[in-house]
Amino acid sequence: MKHYGRYVDDFVMIHPDKEYLKSIIPVLKEFLQTHLSLQLHPEKVYLQHFSKGVNFLGVVIKPYRIYIGNRTKGCFYQKIRHWNAFIREKRRLTKEDLEEFLSSMNSYLGLMKHFQTYKLRKKMLKNLSAYFWNYVYISGGYGKIVLKRRLIKTNQQAKRPLL
Repeated sequence: MKHYGRYVDDFVMIHPDKEYLKSIIPVLKEFLQTHLSLQLHPEKVYLQHFSKGVNFLGVVIKPYRIYIGNRTKGCFYQKIRHWNAFIREKRRLTKEDLEEFLSSMNSYLGLMKHFQTYKLRKKMLKNLSAYFWNYVYISGGYGKIVLKRRLIKTNQQAKRPLL
């Protein structure tokens, strides 16, 4: 198979002959069962024309372009809404809350920065509550959110909530 991708237990195979792809499904099932004790999920085998794109690991792979998937964008928006609601309700963040915030935001930004998403990342982060910008800043062309230095020093000296 000349064109394929694999990551952990996900894989994608691309071939011009649909009948060939159909014929190797039983061979793949047998190999996975015998050698790896794995099973193909019966509802997760898709055969479609390459021009429609291939959904793989949160992105859509098309000839000459890779797009971030709509589900990934939606989940990022949902996470931003979660943090905005969290801060409206609690009105202060502990060190652990801030670390969790940075981890979740940077996880999405880290994935997205590998693709042509600069404008999208900039637009999405504008939805983040202004409260957070007192404590963090954007680094690397909207590729990462970083804690401001003054907070790191303050937090190391005092073992209390940041805000």
